[in-house]
Amino acid sequence: MNKKIDKFDYILIIIIVGLYAILSFINLGSFKNPNTFLNLNYNEELLIEFDKEIFIDEMVLFAGNMGANYQLVLDNDIIDVSTKAFSWKKTYIGERVNSLRLIANNKASIGEIAFYNDDIKINIKQVIYEGKPINTLNDEEDTIPKQINYMNSTYFDEIYFARTAYEYANGLMAYEWVHPPLGKLIQAIPIAVFHRMAPFYYRLMGNIAGILMVLVMYLFAKKLFNKRNLAVVASLLMAFDTFHFAQTRMGTVDSFLVLFIILAFYFMYNYIIGENENRNLFLSGLFFGCSVTTKWIGLYGGLALAIIFLTHVIKNKKVNFKLFLKSVCFFVLVPLLIYIGSYYIYPNVAWFNDFSIGEVFNQSLRMYDYHHNLKATHPYSSPFYTWPFSYKPVWYYSSYNEANLHGSISGVGNIIIWWFGILSYIYIFIKLFKKKDKIAYFLLCAITFTFLPFVFIGRLMFLYHYFAILPFIMLAVVYTLKDIAKKFKSNFVIYFYLLLVILFFIIYYPEVSGVYMPQKYFEFIEIFRTWVF
Repeated sequence: MNKKIDKFDYILIIIIVGLYAILSFINLGSFKNPNTFLNLNYNEELLIEFDKEIFIDEMVLFAGNMGANYQLVLDNDIIDVSTKAFSWKKTYIGERVNSLRLIANNKASIGEIAFYNDDIKINIKQVIYEGKPINTLNDEEDTIPKQINYMNSTYFDEIYFARTAYEYANGLMAYEWVHPPLGKLIQAIPIAVFHRMAPFYYRLMGNIAGILMVLVMYLFAKKLFNKRNLAVVASLLMAFDTFHFAQTRMGTVDSFLVLFIILAFYFMYNYIIGENENRNLFLSGLFFGCSVTTKWIGLYGGLALAIIFLTHVIKNKKVNFKLFLKSVCFFVLVPLLIYIGSYYIYPNVAWFNDFSIGEVFNQSLRMYDYHHNLKATHPYSSPFYTWPFSYKPVWYYSSYNEANLHGSISGVGNIIIWWFGILSYIYIFIKLFKKKDKIAYFLLCAITFTFLPFVFIGRLMFLYHYFAILPFIMLAVVYTLKDIAKKFKSNFVIYFYLLLVILFFIIYYPEVSGVYMPQKYFEFIEIFRTWVF
């Protein structure tokens, strides 16, 4: 079979990628949220007046990019309230009032505010700010949700990345600066194009990246194994991995990081098998540069790429000055241009003064100092040696609806893939030394040297850091299945394995999608005590 993609491959790609895309877009997020905001400085206040004295059960407020930390001053009480950036917050009041005051404890941004009595919305007579009536806070009534959940509010690290994407799109000072700008610039595209700041838009590009991963896995496996059925298996492993599904539907930048890493290795493999060497070497360096400009974890993939490249040119006696210049150009100069250029596109980063190469260097030093000196703790952090087992998933989101059903999103891996991936890594290690297999060497390098730097990192780490290694684990799984099927002269084992993968995905779909279910269901599927759903 030819390694090139033919008509039948295109049909399969359209079916697999299309079906996954449909699934991934289901309940991705709301299309609407408040988009006009009032920004308050420390100790500034709003006076909210009603038509008459009335009993208020609760207040619903939506915060903008700065969040909202404030005091709610009533006749008989003072309530401290804090709302995350781009999130709805419901606050119980339980008093009769004619008016109330809202005083900012620090800088705050408010998009909409509403009051209820027995679920009936109370009419606000007027909102007064700096002595003048304003209508900024009750002009988007149609955006107020019946149920506050992930569909209409940020969760987990979206409060950093989605907020910063919004600030990029609107030319504001960026809040998140401890990672390079590229991922957030990509995330900001729909916000800027559609002029809307709502969950669907700040999750859109990450979800598209997750869809593209399914496509690239098909292309990669077809090139590696020269078999259409194995390309289908690889793409389905990515499509039905619960961790991939949860992580790429969230408005953070890890989707872009991992997509760029896969592409960098894909084009490097094309290079070492002799396909259009200049183009593929350039594209490998290009996507390596994009990965580093998204998160520095891309450098770990760069270590693996360098080892694969060097062993290839040395073994094939290709070492020469011309190749040296090309490799420096493609893997040093091109990534540097991408990295520096990302700051040129968006210069409004904290502590970043006038744009210059020196300022980019200084900003990078500040980023290094931040990560190197980080002493924070987190209940869902985990050491690197637990990651392949998906031993401690990060619990991203939890909510209960009015029927007391539980909605949850956790970055739990599909252990049918992950645990067999451990065995597959051992297998390709043995295969390399027994058969000197080139594909086994490529995959072993990709997994080992992308993973190895995490061993020496002492700072806080999470299971999602394993995401960069996961595509190559999946390819190792396909490699192992290929040899098992060959040994038994039957593809039954592959089909049976895929069935187990899909069944796991179906069982855990509520846990990675936010679907409301009885709490007992989530308790039932908790395999480890560290799987807190």
